[in-house]
Amino acid sequence: MAASILLSECLEKVFLYLVDDDDTFATMSAKYLYPCTLVSRHWCRISTPFLYTYPFHYVIYSDSHISKIFQLIRTLLNCIPKSEIELIINSNFSHIHKLFSRSNKKPPLSTYPSSTFNYITFIRGLIFNETFTDSFKLFHYRKIWLPPYIPKNNTTQRRFSKISIPIMNYLVKSLCKNSNNLQILEFLFTIQDNEFFNSTIDLLTFKDRNGRSKLSDLKKLNYISKYEDQKDLYSALSNNICNLSLLCNEGINSIEKANSISRFISLQKNLRQVILSERYHYIRNSLDDNYNIVLNSLSTQCESLQKLYFTNLSFAKINEEVLRSLCSLKNIRELKLYECKELNDNLNPWAESLTKLEIFELVLDEYTNFSKEFLIKIIQSSSNTLTKLIINYGRVNNQDCQLFNQISIYSRSLIHLELPKIFPSELISIIKSCDQLQYLSIILTECDEDSLWGDYFKNFGKFIPKKLQTIQFRVMNNLLFNSNDLKLFFEECVNNGSELKLLEIFGKLGRTEISQAYYDVAREFGVQLIKRKSMDFFM
Repeated sequence: MAASILLSECLEKVFLYLVDDDDTFATMSAKYLYPCTLVSRHWCRISTPFLYTYPFHYVIYSDSHISKIFQLIRTLLNCIPKSEIELIINSNFSHIHKLFSRSNKKPPLSTYPSSTFNYITFIRGLIFNETFTDSFKLFHYRKIWLPPYIPKNNTTQRRFSKISIPIMNYLVKSLCKNSNNLQILEFLFTIQDNEFFNSTIDLLTFKDRNGRSKLSDLKKLNYISKYEDQKDLYSALSNNICNLSLLCNEGINSIEKANSISRFISLQKNLRQVILSERYHYIRNSLDDNYNIVLNSLSTQCESLQKLYFTNLSFAKINEEVLRSLCSLKNIRELKLYECKELNDNLNPWAESLTKLEIFELVLDEYTNFSKEFLIKIIQSSSNTLTKLIINYGRVNNQDCQLFNQISIYSRSLIHLELPKIFPSELISIIKSCDQLQYLSIILTECDEDSLWGDYFKNFGKFIPKKLQTIQFRVMNNLLFNSNDLKLFFEECVNNGSELKLLEIFGKLGRTEISQAYYDVAREFGVQLIKRKSMDFFM
């Protein structure tokens, strides 16, 4: 008996490591957990609750998520008693009842067996997206998700929606009622049905006799706001959630909503990551004031906040109060700015305050101007801590030389580096000083008429950081070096004791192609050479 209990405890600890609740969910956890359920009844009993801890995240972030999410819905529907599904079919739809009951060979609904486990009770993370309300998808994938006791043919989409939508609504209701101690809640689409949205929130925030709701222990909230009237989510959650670690919000269209989010942020005790984004590339000026309100509230989390991700935000109307709020965030480790506007010198005090920054990413389109001084200040301020630097913008010719010089001077601790167009002298200077690099991604720029990149490849190999394992050349329209240049490069890498394992080349390569000679050279030196057609990086 003692050995059996010990085995269960050991298994639980092992399976716990396979449950990934980090920022990005992968299918890897499910890939390893599912075979564990097939080992034995004992393993199945222990591993199944872990497999269904975050089931929606495993399928939403998988390659074939559409079909997999409907398979998951089918499994969860099997947890609902058949008699309750039968009531939905019969309720006020007598003609539909006849439609789904025309086969006399099938036994009554209530005689079908239920699922082995009540999987819904294991769930700790819920994702609501358009799948639950999209009548077209429900009809198109009906053969996957519809319970086996309900015929799937001989009906139109319009008639089918009268039964499929009520079934989905009932499933959502069951998820909200029976999922306990939720850790993650995500609304990944603009909900068109206000009644559906409001009833969902009411169920999740309902408090038991001890004053606790299902969201009392929520750690991560992801919400894509709707631009029409609906229940104020943050006001509804304010009395239920105070220990959030991650808040992700897309869309703030009014002062009222901005104030609601601001109050919600202020109530949190240990907020570690905030992600704010707008869905449009050109944020409307009327929204700037809304984001000033929200950004100003971040100062209430100055001790705990470590990660900031901003997408499609404008800093055009940032005021002194908001700037002081940003400067008060002394513990920021990660800052990511995607397609943000008006990154000007007014933000320099904020850049100077980022002295603990470990990861910085700046990705802008080729038409967006920004202050190079702001970026230089960030590089200088984080010189002792920065390990990952990604800069992608529309660099033209040899402008911004000072910026690239600052990288070689101040960013000696970098492990991961991605840069836009770069010239040979700049690259050599950087790799000489950044000797801890393990990953390098750059856009090779054509040299002057009298010189080719190949002439610099030997020096590139001579000074390559020993720990560098992956090099990526992006958006190459033409090869700027030949196979002999590549061989000289690899020879110098060997002489330098390099650990290089992978060379990736992204681009269309119009006038030239990678011949077999390139692959032969790479194989000779034990380096994997991969050529990909295209990559979404800015020139």
